[in-house]
Amino acid sequence: MKRKTIFHLLLLLPMLVSFCFAQSKIQGKISDAKDQQKLSNATVMLLSAKDSILLDFTRSDENGNFSLNTPVQSEAVLIVSYPKYGDYYTEILPNQDYSALKVGLTSTAQLLQEVIVTGRIPITIKGDTTEYDAGSFKVEKNAKVEDLLKVLPGITVDASGKITAQGKTVKKVLVDGEEFFGDDPKLVTRNIRSDMVDKVQVYEKQSEQAERTGVDDGNKEQTINVKLKEGSKNGIFGKAVAGVGTDDYYNGQLMLNKFKGSQKISAYGLFGNNGGTSLSWEDAQKYGSDSGVSYNDDGMYFSSGGDDFSGSGSIGVPKVMNTGVNFFDKWKTDKHKLNLSYKYGKIESDGNETTNKQNNLENDIQFTDKVRNAKSDLTKQRMNLKYDLKFDSLTTLTIQGNASKSKNWTDDRSLSNTINKDGILLNSDSTNNSRNSNAQSFGLNAFLTKKFKKAGRSVSLNMNINRDENDGDGYLFANIQFYKDNVASKDTTDQYKKNDGNNTTKGATITYTEPLTKKLNLSLNYGLNKNDNNSSQFSYNRDQAGNYNVLDDRFSNDYSYDRFSNNYKVALTYKDEKLRANFTNSINDDQLKQSNNRSKEQVQRSFLTYNPNLNISYNITKGKGIYFSYSGRNQLPSLNQIQPILDNTDQLNLVIGNENLKPSFSNSFNVNYNSFKILSGSYTYLGANYSNQNDAFVQNITTDEESGKSIYRWENLTDKTNQSINVYGGFHFKLNKELGIENSPRIAVYGSKNYNMINGALNKVDVLNYSFTYAIFRNMKKGFDFDINLTPGFKTMNSSLQPDVNSNGFTFGSNGGATYFFPKKFKVYVNYDYTYEASTKAFATKFDQLLIHPGVSKKFLKNESLELDFTVNDILNQNKGFARSQNNSVFTQRRYDTIQRYYMLKLSWDFTKMFMN
Repeated sequence: MKRKTIFHLLLLLPMLVSFCFAQSKIQGKISDAKDQQKLSNATVMLLSAKDSILLDFTRSDENGNFSLNTPVQSEAVLIVSYPKYGDYYTEILPNQDYSALKVGLTSTAQLLQEVIVTGRIPITIKGDTTEYDAGSFKVEKNAKVEDLLKVLPGITVDASGKITAQGKTVKKVLVDGEEFFGDDPKLVTRNIRSDMVDKVQVYEKQSEQAERTGVDDGNKEQTINVKLKEGSKNGIFGKAVAGVGTDDYYNGQLMLNKFKGSQKISAYGLFGNNGGTSLSWEDAQKYGSDSGVSYNDDGMYFSSGGDDFSGSGSIGVPKVMNTGVNFFDKWKTDKHKLNLSYKYGKIESDGNETTNKQNNLENDIQFTDKVRNAKSDLTKQRMNLKYDLKFDSLTTLTIQGNASKSKNWTDDRSLSNTINKDGILLNSDSTNNSRNSNAQSFGLNAFLTKKFKKAGRSVSLNMNINRDENDGDGYLFANIQFYKDNVASKDTTDQYKKNDGNNTTKGATITYTEPLTKKLNLSLNYGLNKNDNNSSQFSYNRDQAGNYNVLDDRFSNDYSYDRFSNNYKVALTYKDEKLRANFTNSINDDQLKQSNNRSKEQVQRSFLTYNPNLNISYNITKGKGIYFSYSGRNQLPSLNQIQPILDNTDQLNLVIGNENLKPSFSNSFNVNYNSFKILSGSYTYLGANYSNQNDAFVQNITTDEESGKSIYRWENLTDKTNQSINVYGGFHFKLNKELGIENSPRIAVYGSKNYNMINGALNKVDVLNYSFTYAIFRNMKKGFDFDINLTPGFKTMNSSLQPDVNSNGFTFGSNGGATYFFPKKFKVYVNYDYTYEASTKAFATKFDQLLIHPGVSKKFLKNESLELDFTVNDILNQNKGFARSQNNSVFTQRRYDTIQRYYMLKLSWDFTKMFMN
């Protein structure tokens, strides 16, 4: 019996082997993509995607058929070539069926006619880096890097200049591996010409600490590196734009660059009042400041001078001027690197705003209508320095410095009134608030890294000092009428205010890394940080002679707030070809001292907190991976929450402190999946974020139902948990390869549950938003190009105290444009933006707006460097600022002035002069 069984198995063995090989066969038919003619004797190669080793080889038969019998055990690339035809590439993955491939080859004559390839390989993969050959992709003459990125497979650029590469947002754009004008990618993408570019590289850039030590800490940023042609590294190039429009609108730009080898000198000037000066600065907090104190895990940022970039400057028609200059060079075989930059800006604005608020109380609803005029005049300037010194291959020093200065004038005038749900008038308010403020800061950072001969072993020292100063003065006049029992009472404020503040931060961190195995590394970190902060605000009433000499004790404050922190971190990092994991344990020991310099009272507090972090990424295949992260974070209460500087600028809403606040603790979970196919340019992404907060800081609001006046006090939420979740996903693929049409469906769901107290009652605020986006576009720079985005959605905003008066409603948005390229260098185009928000129970009126911006342009000169452009902004004259939001139990709707219809004639000149090396 046993012998018969063995005999039968031996008979079946050839069949099993044949079946297994049949499952691994790669078979298909090769033909001309245009006329479907069968192509015989075509070369078919199967290469390993990892190292390009040839796995198998064959030729097609007389009917164009081919077959490869090599089992596919890992990711591979199939390449088909034929004389006078462009090569064909496709990915081959294990455990997939490739038994009926249809390979359509395009003739080189047609390819050259379409200027799609130029005989070079358009895309290559080098390890974790995807490299595009810039000359293989067609763009218009004198196009910029931004235009080039739009036609690269797997890269998208939206109207604001935001770049997405392989499904991930790009945070940095480098030039020849170096930063160019700081952190603003648009200064690269809208300045450098595409015909100067040799290669475009996409990769995940490690943190500076990881690059120096060779130990992956899990911190990465999606990065694009623009590699210039050798012939483009010596010359002068730039762009000049001048535009004049109706209703006194104007726009001008000048970009000037001089490159000589590694040395790069660039300057720009932008001015206008049409919103066209869109090259952004670094974050506003680098120039202005926030009122109060904010914390992070390793330190604290403090200032009390007010934010120069918020409030009155956000509405109306701005007049903007931005200028900057940047210098970069490296010498002695990259031993020395120097990067210097200076920026100056001026913004003037004057605008009107209407605000409608609905405040849901337990037994009442209060409605506030407010009209406001805001004017501002802000000037700001900033200098940056970065110097890298490489002592040898193991030791590197980086010194960074910055200094900034700003001056701001604001004038804010408003009228408001508040009624209850029965229509009874509670109060009316007329306020004028004018203010001058000045701010300046400087910072210095030194980062020294020493690597040892043993790979992964290193020690680094990071030291920093920062100083912020601000001062200001102004006048407040407020006249409030309260109507209790139909009897009016007046509360008038007429004050001169003066404030001063400064913050000094000193810190040092030492880090040691040690390889435990070839794949496992240990990192030990100790840091100390000291903050010394002072803030004062004095308010003066008029005396009998009309002079502001009488000190108002209630609204005058003089505080010092100091913090000394010790931070201890232990991190383990594991890395192999597919898996990367980083687990960090952080313990903070914080000593805080708050001093009231007027009353001589002091409050001292100590906090010992633990903050764990975990990051895991797994590469399933090349271009396909999953990422998970967890972060646990303690947040300390801020000065504004413990003991706020009393401010009567808004006398209907006052904030008081709570010295008994304890830290809150939040848990954040994040999971992402990304799949990118380099040859087709298609990608898929899925993700979810969830967070909750225990002992959260929530506002306990006491609102007088007769006067409409509210007092805010921060408290810890002890028996409930604030929560939020965000789920999103999408994919991108070519809808029609021959016509160059691509599309990207996306979906997102966001929900949150937060709490606050209103007149002693617990209020739960539920938010749930759904949105679906479908984008379809063609970007071939010939014939008809278009870009259409459709986003229907539904928003829900509910307050538990008034569940029947919500702000739930349908939303719809769409934006995009179309361009038609005519002969004789003519181009006609139109851009549009449509917004719809339905009426809700909180807001009875809907918002419906369609903005259309048509234009026509013509290029001149042999090299098409001169362009005349005629545009119409908002041809239907419908543009009106609009926003809806919710904070605690308050629903808010804003309408404000924006730029409306105008006509503009614009002339632009791209100039370039390259020199021999």
